Amino acid sequence: MKKITILLLLMFLALHAQASVTNIPIQSGIELKPGEAKLITLESTQKLEVGWTAVQKQKCTMHCVEAADKSGGYEYKIATDRGASTIYTPVGGKILIQYSNKADHPVMIDVYKVERVCDAEACVFLEDSDKGKWLVFKVDEFKSIETSKDESYSVISGVTAGGKEFTVKAVWWTDNNNSPFTCYKTIGNYLNNKTPKEEYSPYILSGRAVGQGEIILRDVDTCVPKAPHFGVPEENVYK
Repeated sequence: MKKITILLLLMFLALHAQASVTNIPIQSGIELKPGEAKLITLESTQKLEVGWTAVQKQKCTMHCVEAADKSGGYEYKIATDRGASTIYTPVGGKILIQYSNKADHPVMIDVYKVERVCDAEACVFLEDSDKGKWLVFKVDEFKSIETSKDESYSVISGVTAGGKEFTVKAVWWTDNNNSPFTCYKTIGNYLNNKTPKEEYSPYILSGRAVGQGEIILRDVDTCVPKAPHFGVPEENVYK
């Protein structure tokens, strides 16, 4: 009996000890008024993963904070409602990141450097070779979902509100393992229960799309049912 208990414990740890992540503060409590931007400069000769978290009391209801790479070359931008991180390449020994408030109310953010050791099944999709772009799926109907054993990612297929079929690998693994996305359970229940699409369409699935030849959705920031008025630029909608 004791051996069985130990075995079960080891299996549990193997499934859930997916990563070791440390967020090292760079600057905390940065206040941004509506339309205001602030430039953060970091001295580095190596690539760094840098992120932010929105910490103001009034939660964002849109992608209120945008981070733009001002280091030189391609100006990669990422915008979310609660925060995200990405990998930056220094130019001339410096990384410059501009944080802008896109909301109509003040926001406050904490900026940090990420150090991680990842052994989740989804870690293979977390390489920094492709910064990608923010992409929103407005799903009319789900067709299938297959989730990895450690629940770190799912392969989802369906049809968009515009009638286009899609297959996407959605990475659920996040820096904040205290509140990971469990959208795969909701989507799985829709399919298992044969829920009519009218009860969840349009379902919004939003994140950073990377990959060549297949779509890998990282840094998932939104997954909600029945969101017909979800606002996003048309260039960021999967069609």
